[in-house]
Amino acid sequence: MKKLLGIIVLGLLLSFNANADDIKDFQIEGISLGDSALDYFDKKELKKVKNQTPSKFYDKFCSKKFSTYEDGICFYTKKKDKSYIIESIAGFQRFPNDIESCYKEQIRIDKEIGELFSKSKKNIYEYKNPIDRSGQSTEKDIVYALEDGSEAGTACLNWGKKYLKKYPNSSINLQVFLDTKEYAKWLKDGMK
Repeated sequence: MKKLLGIIVLGLLLSFNANADDIKDFQIEGISLGDSALDYFDKKELKKVKNQTPSKFYDKFCSKKFSTYEDGICFYTKKKDKSYIIESIAGFQRFPNDIESCYKEQIRIDKEIGELFSKSKKNIYEYKNPIDRSGQSTEKDIVYALEDGSEAGTACLNWGKKYLKKYPNSSINLQVFLDTKEYAKWLKDGMK
């Protein structure tokens, strides 16, 4: 059953054209980087799904409109971009209290993503997630840097006890993501 779920999740998270050279040719939930969020949501819906974020550069939107994902999808657009061009998108799968299953699924998905991005540089990062100021939460990312500087990959987030106490709706989760070059740089620069 877990294998079937994993295959379904990957198939639903990523719709890749195997011959694509541009990250904009790849999709999560049928949405590509460079698309306008207005192609999927009207402005009223966007106001409802906009999250408060301290970023000076990006607005974050999270939606469960696409019922494929328990935790939905999140995407980012540049602040004050009236066209709502998507700079980053991620789909999420929960693994409540089971980081080992998250890591196993991440490795399985990574094998498939690795075949699609075989010419791209693969990096693995393990670090304390900076969102949790207690330092208890960890993250493991497997990231493919494409020639144009954009990135695709997976991440397992393991929230610490203090963070979960403050945010009880959070859970260990796997995300599959696509980021533009500019958004990826912003992440690396500490989201400043």
